[in-house]
Amino acid sequence: MVLILALAGCGDSDSPETTAPTSFVSNQRIVYTDGLHSENTEMIRLGDRILLIFRGGETGQVGSAQAHINVFESTDNGRSFAPISEVNANSLPGGRDIRDPKLVEMNGTLSLYAISRLPGAHYRDMFGEAWTIRADSTDGGHTWTLPVKTYEDVKPGGAETFWGFWRFTKRQYTDAGTRRETLFATGYNDGDTAVALFASDDGVHWEKRSTIIMSYDDVPSEAELQFFGDNHDKAVALVRLDNQDILADGQTAICTSSDPFTTWECGRRIEQRLDGPTWIVRTQAGAARSFVFARKHLPCTFKRTAIYELRGDLTDPAAPIEVCEIQDVKSSGDTAYTSLAPLTADQYLLAWYSSDVTHELPWLQGQFSPSDIWLANIDFNQAPAACTHPQPERACEPSALPASTRVFDVTGSYRLTLAPVIWPAEPVLFDAEISVHGSTLDLTLQLLDQVAQTPLGSPWVLTNLPIAADGSFTADFGTRPVPAKAYPILNDPFLTVHEFVFTGKTVSADSFCGNVSGYGQVLGTRVSDRIRLEGSTFGAIRITGTAPPTPVSSCRQLGA
Repeated sequence: MVLILALAGCGDSDSPETTAPTSFVSNQRIVYTDGLHSENTEMIRLGDRILLIFRGGETGQVGSAQAHINVFESTDNGRSFAPISEVNANSLPGGRDIRDPKLVEMNGTLSLYAISRLPGAHYRDMFGEAWTIRADSTDGGHTWTLPVKTYEDVKPGGAETFWGFWRFTKRQYTDAGTRRETLFATGYNDGDTAVALFASDDGVHWEKRSTIIMSYDDVPSEAELQFFGDNHDKAVALVRLDNQDILADGQTAICTSSDPFTTWECGRRIEQRLDGPTWIVRTQAGAARSFVFARKHLPCTFKRTAIYELRGDLTDPAAPIEVCEIQDVKSSGDTAYTSLAPLTADQYLLAWYSSDVTHELPWLQGQFSPSDIWLANIDFNQAPAACTHPQPERACEPSALPASTRVFDVTGSYRLTLAPVIWPAEPVLFDAEISVHGSTLDLTLQLLDQVAQTPLGSPWVLTNLPIAADGSFTADFGTRPVPAKAYPILNDPFLTVHEFVFTGKTVSADSFCGNVSGYGQVLGTRVSDRIRLEGSTFGAIRITGTAPPTPVSSCRQLGA
């Protein structure tokens, strides 16, 4: 089903034309849903029209030629939207994807820029061969030229560096007495190792001006860009860093540069990783205020779309920056990639995407689940004067173990199901052999093919593990390889688990359960290529016949 939503009577407030806004965010509502995975919003105001565009056509984040950019139009100041066109990458070779669209008016032409990669899932965008592509419209978005590759960086010897442009920002300035306008873009490369600055005088021909940040361990990607100063001669970039965990929180680098923007200083960091951000700078009461709308990271890989304010002199590398959290909007699972369009001088329309907000999905599961496009009204006059700091980062807490106070003799054969915190519905399966010998136990785990449920590799064996009087025990498996068939969702033959510890308890004579900690290492040895496993659970049910028992992956499912 496709839903085109009128503003009046929907959401959590009345139409702003009949009721003055009384909060910073009002009238949150779904504007588009079709049962697929819609994402990556962008908006622009063109006179009395607002264009809303977003990626659609796919069931998840994995790219293919099915993806396209939906173009919607509002002629009633954002109260309702209707589809007017669609842009895909089918004219490009290789069955390419299209995502992360941006709209720019330059020299009388409306351009839709997007990132296009080869089909498939690309960890850290590796081997995606990202192209920045452009389609143009001369009728306000109703029709478009076929997308073309708009930038390539060919190194000596013919090797190309692949760049996906994220944020497009105009710099208006005076040069030798002449008023000029240059379009700048921030882009990141395959592998998420560098963010660079690009410049164009016409939106068609681009040159790489500088590298903003380069660091494998920081995993830099989406970078917002603003110009400051009387002649817009100071640039600031807010750079997303996935430097603490692939799926958890990280940092944002605050990078500064001065005209001609060939060198950058990136020493300041804030402890919020701002994914898919939109940054708007407004002058209120004579002072500049920076608001950022971005993805927020919670424990156990849950996410929200949130609104922040950054306070302090962003242009001064020595100035401290205070992060203020204003509020979350309705969101869950895979979410954010926001955009803004003005309604009046102080009121804006906000767009974002989200998984079903009635369910708390882990982020990875949300990336392969249906998602909707949301709208809300923002009134910057209602921006809070006080600063509420974000909550300190918290670990994903383990589930409580059963309250039993005795040791059950669970000697025998079991099917053990491990529910990873990143996607509990996609389990890791083991056959388990356990022997209880008074105050010790022996435990053998045999990894299984997730689909065929046949053994993979050598068994993991631990002996003489102490078992407490209440039936609790700890099994430290250290470092172990995990074949791709055991967890195909990561599709990585080099996956290993480290500091892999089962903390369990016997529940009955036929079951035991508990929690799992440690981390999965996707590549190499670096922290930025890890996934924390805290919050993962397991359950084990005795095998009594030829058919495996119904999977149980937690103490809660056992009713313990």
